[in-house]
Amino acid sequence: MTGNKNTLIFGGLSRRQQRLIWSVLVLLVVLGCATILVLIRDDADKPKAVRTGAYTVSVRGSVVGGATFDQQGELRIRRSSDGLPYKWCLKVGNPWGAPAPGAIWFGTNGTCFGSGLDGPVVRLREDGGETVISPVTPPMGLEKNMNSFTATSGITASAYLPDRGEVRFHAATSSLAGTISLQGIDASGGTTRGVFTATLNASLTSDDPDALISSPVEPVPYDSSARTDVAENKAVGTRYSVKTLVFFKQLQGSPAFVDRARARAAGTIFIIDDRDGGDFVYAPPDARDDIFPVTGKATGTAPFFVLTGRRSSETLEAEAVVGGNVDLSGREPVMNLTVTTTVGISTATASATNATSYEFQAILQPINR
Repeated sequence: MTGNKNTLIFGGLSRRQQRLIWSVLVLLVVLGCATILVLIRDDADKPKAVRTGAYTVSVRGSVVGGATFDQQGELRIRRSSDGLPYKWCLKVGNPWGAPAPGAIWFGTNGTCFGSGLDGPVVRLREDGGETVISPVTPPMGLEKNMNSFTATSGITASAYLPDRGEVRFHAATSSLAGTISLQGIDASGGTTRGVFTATLNASLTSDDPDALISSPVEPVPYDSSARTDVAENKAVGTRYSVKTLVFFKQLQGSPAFVDRARARAAGTIFIIDDRDGGDFVYAPPDARDDIFPVTGKATGTAPFFVLTGRRSSETLEAEAVVGGNVDLSGREPVMNLTVTTTVGISTATASATNATSYEFQAILQPINR
């Protein structure tokens, strides 16, 4: 057999034999292409494995009563040793500390949100290339599971414990997409059942499930009637609320109170006078009134200021110390702050002292007085 780049010549064979050989070669090429196409199609149709890592999340939908929402949060998917293929922890807002339409915590393991049963609190199955996560019925108590969602804002808002429905999603290379359809009982004992319906979209930001990502916390609504101490404060400066709580970390204290402290930080009102030695006020909601709000000073040269403040109770049994900085150069001010509260400081022994300390970063927004 001889030939050049365009022609093959089969020597010693009749024309009929050559046509037969060409037919076989063409058939083999066609079958090879078909096999490749089938393999490609099979690979495309095969569902992607769920990747561990940290995801940013958006949920859009409605809750009981017809309230619509568009919320952002985070999804942490970790390796698991509880019998499930992974630990799946969805956290949007804070239904326990800062209730709002669309706030939801929903995890596969009781330890997803800091405390609870180190084991499965849901059922997980695969259905036609999608993952389906369903709550147990009846829902486990808070000592085992903190899964919940809320429909309204305010201190009278009820948290609902999911006991029916499902979270259904499919995985791509670096994203997840699906739906949330849950029902739940009122954690406060009411007879009204909660209903949560939403679309879910998540984008992978890091292969490290514990990586720091910007996960907004729903701020606690500022209620001037409930915080007359802030409204009547004579400090000079611009009043700010928290637009986004970028990160929050406990430095000292009981882990049981982290979520409540995070929600308090997200709802804090600040007063900052942008002059060297101007006023600084830190006024968190739902806080003891003998040491809060804390009044201090903003020192430095615009647009960067160091913030300090300290306040003790009259009996010296408690004290709050606030310190950090704020950068006012951008379109949105950025604050870094550490807050330490000490109770029992007048006691004779150090063992009687109870201190909690947190640090956080927040993007601020001005508010009307």
